[in-house]
Amino acid sequence: MNEFSDDIIFIHRSSDDTDKEFHATVGHIEDILIEDKFLELHNDFMEKHWQEFEESEENKFIYTDIFKEYQATIEKYIEEELGKKVKDFNMLAFEEELKKRPNELDSGIFDLLSTFTDFIQFKMKFLDYKAMKEGNTIDFSNDFCVSKYVLIGDK
Repeated sequence: MNEFSDDIIFIHRSSDDTDKEFHATVGHIEDILIEDKFLELHNDFMEKHWQEFEESEENKFIYTDIFKEYQATIEKYIEEELGKKVKDFNMLAFEEELKKRPNELDSGIFDLLSTFTDFIQFKMKFLDYKAMKEGNTIDFSNDFCVSKYVLIGDK
């Protein structure tokens, strides 16, 4: 006797299909992240809220509200754009796949995507932005010297 009803369809996806789909989605995310519309949306959000953040162990209640707004604004935008480019895109499924493949992404993309679910990463992003806005970042430009060497012989 068959335990399964006739309406259930099992689809087996090969790991190659999953890999191709994952890497195609990552490629689309990279495209979205460099689009002017996304950069403007992201920068406007950072500008709107950076002054609220302080370097301390204690978190203000406002951080939670800003975090939720960030998720709703930035994540929603990326999800909508991916929905236009990837058939049947599911952000939750993609996030689960990301957890399985942390070393397969460019660190910048991984850092940005982790700010959707990781509050500490989110807060650090704002603290870094605040430091940059206030001129409190380390400038290494004077520590480097570029010169042209011409080697003659092997002595």
